[in-house]
Amino acid sequence: MTRRRSIVAVLAIAAAGSALAWSTAVSPYAPQQPIAFSHRDHVRGDGLRCELCHSGARRAAFAGVPPVERCIGCHRFVLPQNPGVALLHRYWNAWTVIPWVKVNTLPRFVRFSHEAHVLAQVDCAHCHGDVANMTRVARVAPLTMGWCVDCHRSARAPDDCLTCHY
Repeated sequence: MTRRRSIVAVLAIAAAGSALAWSTAVSPYAPQQPIAFSHRDHVRGDGLRCELCHSGARRAAFAGVPPVERCIGCHRFVLPQNPGVALLHRYWNAWTVIPWVKVNTLPRFVRFSHEAHVLAQVDCAHCHGDVANMTRVARVAPLTMGWCVDCHRSARAPDDCLTCHY
């Protein structure tokens, strides 16, 4: 029994260390993107919902980044003279994916499902911030285990370790 407790203690310390390292690395991070994409223009200005472009959020663990085809669906005709849209057309014409820089990343040992959170009607802004007012997306929440657990506890959501760690 003491060996088991020792193993659990070591794992808990390792997890706490990882969480601490992770939380210190989440200072406001808003990387330069290959195209100056404005969520404010698309969400607030055009009234588009997150799931229109990030369709994976409704049906998968990952929300995903929209493919060039999704963007060009509108921008084939909308604002073609805009420099960002002109760059989008260059990616489209070259049959190349846009090399977006990931803003939110979880540790490899964490399993997260956007689908479960969408089904639970958790607003995207709760984790991703008020993107409707962002010209450049920034990481606004630490997305640490403690941060997630606090939310689950306050929402009286299931709080089993195996929900995220399997």
